[in-house]
Amino acid sequence: MSFFAELKRRKVVRVAVVYAATAFAVLQGADIMLPQMGVPEWGLSLVVALIVLGFPIALVLGWALELTPEGIKRTEATPSESSEAATPALLGKRTLFASALLVVLGLGIGAGWFLRPVGAPEATPAAESAAAPAATAATAAAVADKTIAVLPFADFSPARDHEWFADGLTEEILNALARTPDLLVTARTSSFRYKDSTLDIPQIAAELGVAHVLEGSIRSTPQRIRVTAQLIRAADGFHLWSQTYDRDPADMIEIQEDLARNIALAMETTMDPQALSDMARVGTRSVEAYQAYIRGIAASLGTTDDIRESYELFERARGLDPGFAAAHAHAAYFWLTQLDVTRTDIFLSDLSPAQVEARFRERIRQAIDTAPTAAERAGYEASDAAVELRWQKAIGLYQSYLDERPGDAAVKGGLMDLVTRTNDQALQEQLVEAIWPEAILRREMAALHVNYAYRTGNYSSAADQALLLRERWPDDFDLLYQVHRVLLWDGRVEAAAEALEHMQRIARGDESWAAMPPARQACAEGRRAEAEQILSDFSTDQLDEDWSISLRWHLLILLGEHAAATELLMPLEQDGRIYALSSFLVYPQFDPSPYPSLMRILEREQIQRPPPVALPFACPPGEPAS
Repeated sequence: MSFFAELKRRKVVRVAVVYAATAFAVLQGADIMLPQMGVPEWGLSLVVALIVLGFPIALVLGWALELTPEGIKRTEATPSESSEAATPALLGKRTLFASALLVVLGLGIGAGWFLRPVGAPEATPAAESAAAPAATAATAAAVADKTIAVLPFADFSPARDHEWFADGLTEEILNALARTPDLLVTARTSSFRYKDSTLDIPQIAAELGVAHVLEGSIRSTPQRIRVTAQLIRAADGFHLWSQTYDRDPADMIEIQEDLARNIALAMETTMDPQALSDMARVGTRSVEAYQAYIRGIAASLGTTDDIRESYELFERARGLDPGFAAAHAHAAYFWLTQLDVTRTDIFLSDLSPAQVEARFRERIRQAIDTAPTAAERAGYEASDAAVELRWQKAIGLYQSYLDERPGDAAVKGGLMDLVTRTNDQALQEQLVEAIWPEAILRREMAALHVNYAYRTGNYSSAADQALLLRERWPDDFDLLYQVHRVLLWDGRVEAAAEALEHMQRIARGDESWAAMPPARQACAEGRRAEAEQILSDFSTDQLDEDWSISLRWHLLILLGEHAAATELLMPLEQDGRIYALSSFLVYPQFDPSPYPSLMRILEREQIQRPPPVALPFACPPGEPAS
């Protein structure tokens, strides 16, 4: 009799099939029940290990024993085995051989399970080409479990005319989850890159550095609104939570609040029920005000014209509900951007700087007065104090806010900006070190780290870390912009040239500061004429635009034209636009001494400003004028 026929006679095949089916059912139940019971992640691995190791034992027992009406008995040998009757079937040569084979097979499977690379996504050509050095690979593998990206919801409405609701709902769910202290939520600027993307969830999660992804869709008619959402564990595609809401359009507030609350619960946040409810609240019970507000949120993600529209919508929302703090705050932030000359979307009105500042303060103070929580009030007060140039007060308020909402990348950026202005070296280094673990997980935190790490003066360390982050996100133009600058600060001209070449390959063509890296590289390589040409390419109309002031100042400093750079900023001093002027304090090469108003602020804030640092990649001197 053949070996396989003997396996069939002894019902070993049947045992294997029944064992596999039972094991599958046990694993499915364990995957659902163990997390709900609070069992650590290794609990499921232990169940799998026991099932794998039990498999060869079950097969050996199936070979040697059989179940009869009289009970379990040893399997009798076939007549052809009579010559070996002296050797019990349980210990026969075939039994020993088959048992050894099955045990080796089981141990091999078990060893493969334990030695597999845990948490590593399947390699793809794109992933292999972007593979980081050993240090980056190790950190990328350490994706925190409580990380989530909220992808833009899709608009499946019949007329595709509710994208405003899909985008606004996405943004508000993202903001609500960011209020949860133990969740790390990818910022809008990162997650909205994947709008209409055809990439699969594991690849998006790997690129964003998150363990979970929320995706969804909306379908709206005048009579009904349907919202579908799924929370997906990226490692295996398992749906941790999903829900479909089919409601009246008047229920959109409840839909958003319920979504945020249930997602936080599915992520096993440590917040208590009352805190969860506070986190999920949208801030108004007026559906009309909420609709205007969420339309404003969606519009603020678009073009300059859309930003103007978003402001009008925020104004409408706060007019409909004077107690709607978030609407007051967003209207205030519109005016705050108009005070910053480093922005390209400034001066969307004909108001004077003093009138712009007055409108900001009126609205931010209404937000402060109506803030629903102490944390939100601290955040609004910090913005107000920053505009008043009371930086020490603003720093304390930002820190209070982050004690409650540590995952807010935008506020961390505001804090880093103010600490850099005050030249608090110890706090700068502390903050840079603190955000590094997040920088290797979150794209927006990576950009923040590269932007500020070199300003502590630790150029070599900043450049090393910047290169690691570049390997993590190789095709992010904004990050590459920062990396290129850091490399030049550390004198790594060849590495910077390679980064610049890649930047130019992936540039979309609408990056407002795209002229700066080529100018820096040209100066670092001694090609002054190219940098001079970039400066001269500004048209007369552009010279009249405030958004170009910062870019032209950087070019003048790069060319060693310090007197011209000082003169360029002097109108800000003369017009009393000290908030705008103070934004240059974040640059080590800026000299505040020619500006008396700014110097008085530094004295009041007890800030000891070091001498300006000479650019290590500045252009060589030009030919003297004849």
